[in-house]
Amino acid sequence: MSKYMTFESQLFANKDLLVEALAEIGFTTVVQGKDLLLAGWDKRDARTADIVIRRKDASGHNFLSDIGFKKTSSGYVAVIDDMDLNYRLGSDFIVRLQNQYHEAAARKMAKKLGGTLIKERIGKTIKIRVKF
Repeated sequence: MSKYMTFESQLFANKDLLVEALAEIGFTTVVQGKDLLLAGWDKRDARTADIVIRRKDASGHNFLSDIGFKKTSSGYVAVIDDMDLNYRLGSDFIVRLQNQYHEAAARKMAKKLGGTLIKERIGKTIKIRVKF
């Protein structure tokens, strides 16, 4: 049985950085609004979100449901069907998205400071520095 999962502990504070991070990992078509209905195969578990990746727009993934990000008082939280997370996106999706989000934030800071972004991999850790 499939169900939507909400990731309260992984927040994305800035909407623009979240949309940029989604584009970086291949989701360039997103719908933005307020309380948009997430379409899924199970109509009994209807959810809403404020940033939505429609399953029809995510070619090549064959999602069962839309992927959403719901605005809370602290930031945006992911709302994803567990079957899509485990079998289509991969269980490390949230971590990959967080990495891209932080990199987008670093790029924004580098641009603001007039510096350059330096990305270095140390084992499994990616270190991002701004040089100016």
